[in-house]
Amino acid sequence: MSRSPVHARREGIACILAMFILVIFASLAVAHMSAVQSSFQQAQNQNAVTSARLEAESGLQFATWVLRQTQLPRGLSGQAMLDALAAALQTKLQGTTNLAGQDVVYDGTTITVPYIAAGSTTQAFSAAFSLADANTIHTRVTGKNGPVTRVVGANFAGTPTGSGFFAYGLASRSRVVMTGNASIAGLNNAAEANVLSTTASTNTVFNLTGNTAIAGDLYMTNPSAQVVLTGNPSIGGTSVPAQMQQHVHIGVDPVAFPEVDPSVFAPFATNTVTASTNTSGNKTFENIRIKANANPTFSGNIVLRGVIYVEKPNKVTFAGNLTLTGVIVTEDAGDDQYNTNYLSFTGNTTSYGVESLPAGAQWDVLRTMTGSQILAPGFGVKFTGNFGTVNGTMAADKFTFTGNSGGTIHGMIVCYSDSDFTFTGNSHLIIDRSKDKGQPPAGFAVPTVMVPKSGSYVEY
Repeated sequence: MSRSPVHARREGIACILAMFILVIFASLAVAHMSAVQSSFQQAQNQNAVTSARLEAESGLQFATWVLRQTQLPRGLSGQAMLDALAAALQTKLQGTTNLAGQDVVYDGTTITVPYIAAGSTTQAFSAAFSLADANTIHTRVTGKNGPVTRVVGANFAGTPTGSGFFAYGLASRSRVVMTGNASIAGLNNAAEANVLSTTASTNTVFNLTGNTAIAGDLYMTNPSAQVVLTGNPSIGGTSVPAQMQQHVHIGVDPVAFPEVDPSVFAPFATNTVTASTNTSGNKTFENIRIKANANPTFSGNIVLRGVIYVEKPNKVTFAGNLTLTGVIVTEDAGDDQYNTNYLSFTGNTTSYGVESLPAGAQWDVLRTMTGSQILAPGFGVKFTGNFGTVNGTMAADKFTFTGNSGGTIHGMIVCYSDSDFTFTGNSHLIIDRSKDKGQPPAGFAVPTVMVPKSGSYVEY
């Protein structure tokens, strides 16, 4: 049976339409595939960018940690600071598994830490350190994932360590023993009279007997520490046991005691005092070095100005009426030498800090070295008389306050040996930290670490 021309035409048109529809669907499929491929490539690119950015952020965190762990000598700035940082980073990082045999490179301007692998073999970060200004290090970190890189940065400023340590009114490596009416108070607030003990040789860390009083809180690093109370003592301004307990902190984090560096004051002590020097009567001494075994007694109306530098061994007694304007420092007598090396204040002492020295070239540099009054590593310091005011921090290996001794201290007290820190009788201390300038006192070997400056983060 033959087909009509009309049917043949219709079949031809249907075939053409079917082919046209197939072409449209094929084009749509190709376009869709192209869009999928493009989206996939965009996703891969975005993933690479994000990964590189995360590597840079991780590298900045690593650089921050390294800088916080790297101690530099205090007082450096500019090129000297950058040179010291380069040497410290080379010592700290070279030879570690992080660098995998690579070197920290320093060209005098930029310290470059080579790429450190993180995660897969395509991911890594590197860091470069340079001077932003005389007191600031700029850290630029490059993160990469394959060929894609991203860069972030931040500024770091030198900050002395030990700021937490210097917040206490009294810090001792020994137990603290108080009897009678002895007291420690804060002039401006109770926190100025906070007391830290780090002894582990006894669990009886504080022994308070009688009407003794500590206006601040007690802090002990020994997790088994105990506070023994006899009579009617008070802690934190209260003698109610339940309330006192709120001011007692046991098992606090260990604290590093910054060491005393008497050498910074030694060059000023140019006039010698020996065993044959007459140190009694109405006399004035300026910038003196008390020679070993001189064992002098300063009696009468004595005026001391500038640096009083005491060699070891020595037993130095200040009797009568002493007026001190400056700082007393000693050589380090060593461990457990405080009974044969000591400074004894038995009379009436009036003292002023180095900032009160008169104007003139002789005193210009010394007047800037503020914050300390007595720095006696290895020595014992004994007070039996009244000292009125101590215009700076006192540090020694043993302290003893007896009788009616006491006064106001513009600074803190640091005891370096594990010997008893003793307050007896009517001894009273008033701690005043209002003169602190946020820096450690002169004469302490306090290193500097680099910490991030707020608001300095930048993306390149």
